[in-house]
Amino acid sequence: MTRLAGRRGEWVVVLLAFLTLGSAGDARAQSASEIMRKQRELHRLNDEEEVQVLRLVSKSGAIKERKLVLYTFADPDDLRKSLIRFLAPRDVENTALLTWEAKDGNDDQWLYLPAIRKAKRIAASSKKNQFMGTDFAFEDLRPENVGVHRYTAVGSEAIDGRDCVVIEAVPATERQAADSGYSKRRLWIDQDTLVALKREYYDKQGKLEKVEIRRKPVNVTGAVWRVDEVEMQDVQNGTKTILLVESRRFNVGLKDSFFTEAELTR
Repeated sequence: MTRLAGRRGEWVVVLLAFLTLGSAGDARAQSASEIMRKQRELHRLNDEEEVQVLRLVSKSGAIKERKLVLYTFADPDDLRKSLIRFLAPRDVENTALLTWEAKDGNDDQWLYLPAIRKAKRIAASSKKNQFMGTDFAFEDLRPENVGVHRYTAVGSEAIDGRDCVVIEAVPATERQAADSGYSKRRLWIDQDTLVALKREYYDKQGKLEKVEIRRKPVNVTGAVWRVDEVEMQDVQNGTKTILLVESRRFNVGLKDSFFTEAELTR
């Protein structure tokens, strides 16, 4: 309990510093970056397994349902790896996506398609494309890499009664800007838990493209929080994708060797 209070105390200081910064632009940007770094540190788990139900909702309201399992892992350098594998229905069963985070933001992603029994590496220019007919792009499924984005606090707003800091994120390098399908994102970060409760994604022309609503935050262990429901709305196309967490396990002993191309094509 003392350790938890200490960790929370650290980012509360950062948050209070942001709230007293006034109009100092550089300081505001630095504070927003500190909040994002603290968020990543606070919610880190060694490994995790989630079983999820995925619902694809068309513009007409028709629903397709899929089931998947998501494995995640953090290595000693805090670089994240993830493996998504579809469990049902039959036409997507065993399709899988492997993601390796890179410090410079040039993450590696491979998509395994059982029909061709081969893993295909996702080119950087293709990470802006939709993943398996959902409203998530491949880049949306990567960890939030604080080192390759610039963050600026632009205000505050309550989401479902929770006070949030609103932070704007833009690519920090020309390469990131070229590879991303977004000109900017806006993140609503809960001041009490540092959980992201909402995200907005803006296209290259600066128009709102997608809104991600993250509901049912739960405290899973210590200072670590997760959400049990995520809704990604494509406001331009009128479609949405809903993720519902059925079960969750963490720190179960997954190894780095599990997150390989050999496992991907298993």
